Amino acid sequence: MGQHLRFLAVKVQVRLFGTFCRKGAAHDPDSGLEVEIPDGARVKDLLARLGIPESAGAVAAVEGVIVRLEEPLRDGACVHVLQSVYGG
Repeated sequence: MGQHLRFLAVKVQVRLFGTFCRKGAAHDPDSGLEVEIPDGARVKDLLARLGIPESAGAVAAVEGVIVRLEEPLRDGACVHVLQSVYGG
């Protein structure tokens, strides 16, 4: 009793592209922004933290590889968030 639970967090470096750049107030186009998320968080959790709904059709690349939204993120990961391109 009286013990405090310590929640582990990881930090990821995020770069936003397209109109998603407007979502991150502290986003620097050259270096991106550092985001702290709970350990075990997935790409979709990061998007939610950034205010990007799943309906926006975002595509994420972690360390240069396109990943699913269910992909877990590790500390220090570099995540690029891009817009899907539609049309024909």
